[in-house]
Amino acid sequence: MSVAQRIRALRRRSHLTLDALAARVGVHKGHLSRIERGQKAPSLATLEAIAMGLGASMSELFGEKAAADDVIVARAGARITTRDAGYAVHALLPAEAGRAAALYMVEPGETFLTEDRPTHGGQEIAYVLAGEVELVVADRSVVLGIGDCATYDGGLPHRLRRLGSAPASVLVIITG
Repeated sequence: MSVAQRIRALRRRSHLTLDALAARVGVHKGHLSRIERGQKAPSLATLEAIAMGLGASMSELFGEKAAADDVIVARAGARITTRDAGYAVHALLPAEAGRAAALYMVEPGETFLTEDRPTHGGQEIAYVLAGEVELVVADRSVVLGIGDCATYDGGLPHRLRRLGSAPASVLVIITG
């Protein structure tokens, strides 16, 4: 990850707008935006001010040191499992971490998921670990087997359905 990308990631993780960080640093919002996009090379003094405005060290900006929230570990015993008709969802990463991953497991019954899931922002990635499922996104349907992977806009209505009698599980990752 470049310094520019790292600055943007740290700013977003700190829930700061460009305006807010620019005010802390004492630079124009447009200048900071160009720095984040890699279109402008900041001076060392500006980099130090950006690091201070983010509450980060220079080594964090350069990717030499991992911040406390750069590595998120979700222990197996602390995972949340929700159950619904025909499936169980094991949250692998907490959504609050800014990243979302879940394992959808089929339980006894005919279907995996028969109703559209609530739409959400970001891209969704579905990777089949076991069994065979039908993925329906809006008006498009596709059959996925073990090892197949699909990605789609989470803002579209979508649902999964188990095919056959074998157990099925799908790793679902939602990206920002």
